[in-house]
Amino acid sequence: MISLNTWNTLYEGKYGSSEYTILYLDDIFVSFLKLRDQSSALVQVYKVFLAQGDVEIFNSTLPYPSILYEKHFNIGENNTFKYLFLNTETEYVELNTLSFYVDNKMQELNKRVSSVISIVKSYNIKLTSLKLASEDSRNYFFADPGVIKVLTNLPSSLDFSRTTSLDKLVMGKKNDILVTTSMDLQKSVTIIGGNFDERIYALKLVCENYLLSSKTVIILDPTKTFLTLAYPQSDIKVLSDYELRMDPFGFPVKQIETSEIKIPLGSIPLNAFINLFKLSPLEQKILAKIFTSNLVTIDDLRRKVIAQDIDEEFSDFEKQRLLSKLILLDKRYENRFGETNLSILFEQRYKHIGSVKLFSVDANDPIYPYFVSQIINDLSLLVKDDILLVLPESSEIFNNLFIGRDIMDKIRANPRICILLSSKNSGDFVNGKLTDVTITMITDNDAVIRYPNRDPLRLLLRPTFTSSNVSYKKIESIIS
Repeated sequence: MISLNTWNTLYEGKYGSSEYTILYLDDIFVSFLKLRDQSSALVQVYKVFLAQGDVEIFNSTLPYPSILYEKHFNIGENNTFKYLFLNTETEYVELNTLSFYVDNKMQELNKRVSSVISIVKSYNIKLTSLKLASEDSRNYFFADPGVIKVLTNLPSSLDFSRTTSLDKLVMGKKNDILVTTSMDLQKSVTIIGGNFDERIYALKLVCENYLLSSKTVIILDPTKTFLTLAYPQSDIKVLSDYELRMDPFGFPVKQIETSEIKIPLGSIPLNAFINLFKLSPLEQKILAKIFTSNLVTIDDLRRKVIAQDIDEEFSDFEKQRLLSKLILLDKRYENRFGETNLSILFEQRYKHIGSVKLFSVDANDPIYPYFVSQIINDLSLLVKDDILLVLPESSEIFNNLFIGRDIMDKIRANPRICILLSSKNSGDFVNGKLTDVTITMITDNDAVIRYPNRDPLRLLLRPTFTSSNVSYKKIESIIS
């Protein structure tokens, strides 16, 4: 992981009444404005290029945030310098996680650069990384005070007096000191250990942090417990014990029937379909010829069976028997197969707070793992902002012989899909560790958080703002 302590300082001073700093290394720049609590900051990360040619039109077509800065010194093209800044969004970050955050954002910017480089050949322009640019180009860049203004790219609506609890996400207390976290450290979390109620409580705490950050939370709930996110915490005093300066409240929860989201029949692999519905060797042989990924309904499959010619092996009797099985399956799953439409998941009525889309699911339903897989597949194509997908007590999904690994690969391939899992033991996941962060419940709200590249952190997790079914330790009892 990078160490910002070794970076160069371009600017250090005041912006309004707040401390403002710009650091850089080669062609990467980081600007951060400390908030009044001095433990968090508004942060942006930039990657800078020297641009040559008609870069203005090219810049207007980029699907990412960017800034084009131009400085003209004298007559002639050689005396005009253009610099293209690719930048991240402005985000609140805990200062103790700043290096980790910048490291992640650098990787994100490098992926964007790969996309930009792939299309730059279509334009009459040239982009050169600032670290590879000529000495004159770099000297003009660093000597120009206007560059600092460009890097001070803060939201116009910024309120410097804002110090509500939403500036930082409180996880709990250690040695009577508040422990906070960032959204980046909660993008990939598994809850293990403790009893069932303690794991559900920890899941809800992470959900609340997303909801307080105005994110959508999608929960596929086989436990029938997450409707309580709509109901306030009944113990008001316990919130003040943890210095949570907010009253108990519930979040908007929309319950959705699984029948409202259909999946194409072809999204189930053939081998899985055969295994699920116990087809005979001859029926398997016939389906191997006609079962394709573009099948939408069971009726589509029936029409393909009907179109099959009869021969000595596949007699009319065998054909009718297979059709009868498909008719029975169609009646049993008539509301489950069809084109997938996830628009209901993106309905957002509330502007400044997140909402929950809650599916009550049956973990024993043989279609369940494929339902999850299809939702993730379509979310990957649709999401434009971070969403949290919650799969409580979910090891059987990821242990699925046919698609378990594929489901996790799809999640890892899209950084916008954040994942929250739980199970009694880490060993329940046969494919090994699936997330970056693990929270191990000990008893009540006593827990250990394991972040990447850090020592384990034992703490007392904060109470939830919503209803929960655990006792809260209020006296510090943690030694290590």
